[in-house]
Amino acid sequence: MEENVSTSKCLLYLPLGRCISSFNLEKAVCNHGLFMMAPNRWISSTKSLERPLRLVDQDSSVIVTISHPHESSSIHIDVHDMEASLSLEDEHIILKQVARMLRISDRDENAINEFQNLYPQAKEEGFGRIFRSPSLFEDVVKSILLCYCQWNQTLKMVESLCELQLELSIGNGKEKQKTKRKRGQTKRTCKKMQRIGNFPNSKELANLDEVDLQKQCKLGLRAKYIIQLAKRVEKGTLALENMEKEWDLMSYKVVYRKLIKLKGFGPFVVATILMCMGCYEEVPIDSETKRHLKQVHGVLRRNIINISVEKIYGKYAPFQCIAFWFELLKGYEKQYGKLSELDTSNYVRITGRKLS
Repeated sequence: MEENVSTSKCLLYLPLGRCISSFNLEKAVCNHGLFMMAPNRWISSTKSLERPLRLVDQDSSVIVTISHPHESSSIHIDVHDMEASLSLEDEHIILKQVARMLRISDRDENAINEFQNLYPQAKEEGFGRIFRSPSLFEDVVKSILLCYCQWNQTLKMVESLCELQLELSIGNGKEKQKTKRKRGQTKRTCKKMQRIGNFPNSKELANLDEVDLQKQCKLGLRAKYIIQLAKRVEKGTLALENMEKEWDLMSYKVVYRKLIKLKGFGPFVVATILMCMGCYEEVPIDSETKRHLKQVHGVLRRNIINISVEKIYGKYAPFQCIAFWFELLKGYEKQYGKLSELDTSNYVRITGRKLS
């Protein structure tokens, strides 16, 4: 898909192309617990998404608001409070991140169409896109943070990481400003970044001390696994982006085996990562999956969960995970109402068993 870059200083456009017939921003965002996690902020009154996104240097971030005006053929991306114009490279990387979050690509559109042909009800309700992060690294870390804890704890850990990133960016920004003043360069900042941090990237996390990260963000043993992950990414021994680009050239089982070898990566984490990559054959199985299978499909024996999952969702292959999530989402919205209309203060009321 070609991404046209706007010359506008503050407003970018991401053409929907083939995706226009199936795209609905509200449904593309508000369908998974990931959209409730910092630094995402869904604004129900305007049906828009606000969050920081990285610039091309990967050290700087800007706050953007993502919207889709009625009958527009493009997604609108407002970049806030920039004191200098964005470079074409910055604009391109912003569009790339938005396209990833909302699954705007020919590959994604093909998958959605194929799934909806298998599951007509999902097509009727406009379901097929599952929200994800601007980067696979962010998805991987958040997948780790979903494990073995309550939903409110996951939200707190993610928020703490974003607060930490803000502290790091302010400190790093001061050093950069000193250097820029010496070189006579233009200062580039985003005022709104003072109130929200981005999710830390691999470079920022790889430079942290495990004990300090554990204490400051209350991550427990996850701190060790996350720092190990970040260091491997930075050293180039784990090429996450290449894995995401090339997974469809090999069996998903090959990718699964590569990921499951990593410390802290159990079956649930790996299945969630695969979903974020766009590989939907593996259903993430945790206590909520088991609850759903018991209540909706009458599966009572836990020792036959995998067999039951294959029996129930195998007919939707290779989109078993999307079919499962469609059922799960319908159950949540029956109980809580539309997720897009929940006040952010009520996110913590939905337990980890409800949206993990």
